Amino acid sequence: MKKSNGFRFLAGPALAAALIVPLAGGCSSAEDLKNAGSCEANIEAKAKAFEASVDALVKVSGEMKGSLAVACSNIAKDLGDTTAPEITDPKNVEDATVTEACNKASAALDVAIAASGKLAISIEGGKCEVNAQAQFNCEASCDVEGKCEAPSIEARCEPGELSGKCEGECKANATCQGSATVKANCEGTCSGSCEGECSANFSGTCGGTCNGTCDGNTSSGTTCAGKCEGECTAQANGSCGGSCKGTCTGECKLAATANIDCGAEATCKGECSVALTAPKCEAELKPLECDIDAECKAGCNGQGSISAECTPPSVKIQANGNATLTATLETNLPAILNVVAQGEIVAKAAVDVAGKAIDVGAEVAAAAGCLAQFGASFAAKMEASLKASASVDVSVKASASASGSASGGT
Repeated sequence: MKKSNGFRFLAGPALAAALIVPLAGGCSSAEDLKNAGSCEANIEAKAKAFEASVDALVKVSGEMKGSLAVACSNIAKDLGDTTAPEITDPKNVEDATVTEACNKASAALDVAIAASGKLAISIEGGKCEVNAQAQFNCEASCDVEGKCEAPSIEARCEPGELSGKCEGECKANATCQGSATVKANCEGTCSGSCEGECSANFSGTCGGTCNGTCDGNTSSGTTCAGKCEGECTAQANGSCGGSCKGTCTGECKLAATANIDCGAEATCKGECSVALTAPKCEAELKPLECDIDAECKAGCNGQGSISAECTPPSVKIQANGNATLTATLETNLPAILNVVAQGEIVAKAAVDVAGKAIDVGAEVAAAAGCLAQFGASFAAKMEASLKASASVDVSVKASASASGSASGGT
C-alpha cells in the first residue's frame, strides 16, 4: 500500500481571495452589470466546466471524509479505544474529526499488531474507473466551434487500462478481473484466491498433492487434507504466488501464451479478440487532439477524474488468533483502501482544476457580461474548491496513516 504525503494547492487562499472581490462584483457598479450584455461563449463554457468540476469535488470530498471517519472510528473502538469520536452524521464530518479518528485507529492498530504479531493480508479487487461520459459531455460544451470528432473511450484510453466485457478471448498479457463474488478464469498470476492448480508459493487448502508442508509438516507429493504451503497440483483454494490455473477472485494477469475467456461475469482489462462491451477506463483519459481551450479541458478532465467510480476491494486477514483484529480490518479496511486509491485520482485532478480556475476567474472578472452572469457564483465555487481540496488532502493523509499501520504488520 502506498503512503501519501498529500498534495500542495496551486491556488492558495490569498490568491483566491484576490480574485473573489472582483468576481463578486466589487469593481463594477450595479448599473454597469445590468447593461453588461451576454458572456462570450468560450468563457461561459470554461466557467461552467469549472463550476461542474467543483460540484463534483465538493461531493466526493464529503463522501471520502464520511466513509473514512466511520471506518477509522470503528477500528479504534473495536480495538478498545473508548475515546474515538462518534460519527453520528457521516455526511457532515469535520476535517479535524477525520484526522482524530484515523490517528486513533493507527495507534490502536500499532498496539494490537505488536501484541499479535505480523498480519497476513489478502486484498482482492478494488479499482477506480474514470467517468468518461461526464468528461465527454463537458468537452462537447467546450467545443463551441464544433471542431472535435465524436468522443471514443477506446481511442482516449491507454490500451492496457481499458476494461469491459469480452465476448471473445482476453489476449495474452491482458488481465481477467474477478472479485470476491466473481470468479475469473485464470491462467497466470492471481492477486486473489486461486482455485485450481498453483505452481508455487501456495497457502490454503489443497485437494490434490502438496509439495511443501501440510499443517506444518513436510509434504512431498502427498495428499494434504489440511493447510498446504508450497505447491498444490489440484483443487487448490488459497493465495498463490506462482502461476494459477483455474479461477481467481482477484485480478489474473494472463501468461504470455494464454488467450482465454474470462467468464460471463468477469471483465477483461487490456486486449480482447473482439470489441469490448461497455468499455471503461481505469486511468485518466488521453487529451483531445482537437483544439479546445486549455482551461476548459482542465475543467472537463476534472469532472471525469473527480467523479470516477471506485469499487472497494475485499480484504482477508490472518492475525494469529486475534479474532477482533481480524474482524475489524476485514470490515473497515476496504473503505480506507478505497479512499487511498480514490485520493490519488482526486488529488491530482483537484490541483489541475484549481490552477486553471485562477485563469478562468481572471477572464470572468475582466468581461462585464461574464462577470454579471458568473461573478457571484464563481466566487462561491472558488471558495468551495479550496475548502474541498483541503478536505481531500486531509483524507489522503489520514487514510495513508491508517492503512500504513495495518500494512506495517505484514
